[in-house]
Amino acid sequence: MRRLDPVRENIWYDPHPMPLLFGDVMPTPRRLKMITVLLAVGAGACGSEPPVESSRPVATPLTEAELPADSGLARIVGTAPAAVGMVVSIVLLEPHSEIDVPLPTQVPVMDQLGRQFVPGFILVRTGQTINFTNSEDELHTVHVKDTADESLFNIATMMGTTYDYIFDLDGDYSVECNTHTEMFADIMVVDAPYAVVADRNGGFTISDVIPGTYTATVVSGAERSQYEIDITAGSNEIDLTES
Repeated sequence: MRRLDPVRENIWYDPHPMPLLFGDVMPTPRRLKMITVLLAVGAGACGSEPPVESSRPVATPLTEAELPADSGLARIVGTAPAAVGMVVSIVLLEPHSEIDVPLPTQVPVMDQLGRQFVPGFILVRTGQTINFTNSEDELHTVHVKDTADESLFNIATMMGTTYDYIFDLDGDYSVECNTHTEMFADIMVVDAPYAVVADRNGGFTISDVIPGTYTATVVSGAERSQYEIDITAGSNEIDLTES
């Protein structure tokens, strides 16, 4: 594994409710931001919850037990920088050669409940659909904007209504309710075929990985570190905290 020159972004990232497409959450303050918000998927509504203790790959992985010995695929167990306050690490794996990793079939849902977006943070791949719904008897809106503050859409949602949107471009997106300004969330859309939020100790696991050479990008607060790694079939252990 070879560390590449560090990249510093003019961004703050505070991951909020992030069960990615699933997972447990707990209350946290809203993220801080400087000039732009980090790779989307970030904050949550008032009293929203961040990703904790469970790392979840974007691409639905096989478990170690489900991974046949002759599958030719890889399982990565790694360590990224530990959380600092509520800021945890995100790991992206970008291949050096073209590979075909299908999009997850499960459609993530961002609900409106208790005057919160639930979850307040979703990580998806480019081309994935997110379903927005309202499960409470209050009139809300879903107003999604990019980092240039341009609106992608702004719709009213009544109880039981749903709206599907395909995110075709990677980046950071904020979600707000115009009716209740305490409601906000974030969406991160990434081109990388494999992405995961590390747990608070920095641990993460990614399964069902196609072997090859990758650039591993670690996003931790305002810092972005990059490493060149070679992944082989079977079990791989990587340390993304090395300088």
